[in-house]
Amino acid sequence: MLSKTERRIEFLLEQEEESASVCSGCGKVHNTAVHSVGRITVEDLPMSGKRVYLHVPRRKSVCLEDGSIRVEEIEWIRGRFTKRFADQVCRLTSITTNKESGWFLGIDDEMVYRLDKGMLEELALEKLEKVKAPRHMSVDEVAWQKWHKYVTNVVDVDKRRVIWNHDGRGKTALDKFYHTIGTRGCKRIKAVASDGAKGFLSSTKKHAKKALIVLDHFHVKKYLNEAIDVVRKEELRNAWQQGHEELSQMLHCNKRFILMQNKVTNKRKDILDKLSTLNERIYKAMLLKEQFLSLYVSGNRRAAYANLKAWIGAAIRSGIEPFVEL
Repeated sequence: MLSKTERRIEFLLEQEEESASVCSGCGKVHNTAVHSVGRITVEDLPMSGKRVYLHVPRRKSVCLEDGSIRVEEIEWIRGRFTKRFADQVCRLTSITTNKESGWFLGIDDEMVYRLDKGMLEELALEKLEKVKAPRHMSVDEVAWQKWHKYVTNVVDVDKRRVIWNHDGRGKTALDKFYHTIGTRGCKRIKAVASDGAKGFLSSTKKHAKKALIVLDHFHVKKYLNEAIDVVRKEELRNAWQQGHEELSQMLHCNKRFILMQNKVTNKRKDILDKLSTLNERIYKAMLLKEQFLSLYVSGNRRAAYANLKAWIGAAIRSGIEPFVEL
């Protein structure tokens, strides 16, 4: 016992047996040397009407995954409380309000909410089905809140449903999915579709080494449209400088969405016919987009490969930089 007053009891805990620590970063057991030892104070269940606090030693060691120095994960600690204290909170909130539970335990209702939410999430994870490794998957990030709040979704293409998601984006988020399904699951994956983000590509190449990486149709169209828009702005600027009013009106931003359309409409057809005589560069850019999209209806792999090779040659010969970069 460290100290005792009328309202609280404090205990100083010491580790009796040396054991490997569990990394709080990657969740794996590391047998690396201990960098340093600190202490954390956590509240436990009350004893004899007094609040109980435990001073727990907590080791720091180097994580073998990212090389960072991280504290160990202690299974029976939940934030600044013990797991059994959090369990007590969860039981109380099932029969009364957060405010009354907090009054009874001597903590504010916001902390009651956080502990209850954490325990309910743990219970939900126990009941959820384990994620099965898909054969064909797609991955994408979605902004769900302002200030760059993202969630990464993994979709099983064959089943056409989301099988996993996690806060964040890029390599860090997708690495967690691959760790979830394990090495055996990663070997099962045959193809991964993504938007071409460097983080997703890096993570997939590291974990699913045999998987075919595919750029999804939606983002390919997006990159093609972005290339056309760059050319449109350049030619619009030139038209203004040369006083070419008809071309300026045709390339104005209010015509932008007509140029970007994938469906062939009468308006789009009329604009393309006029551009073929008014501005060869933007007309070639539009044709390059149509030629690339025809790859998706090639019929077989050999024809698609031949068409892609022909498109690369056409893009280089066109000299249109945004398409050459693609």
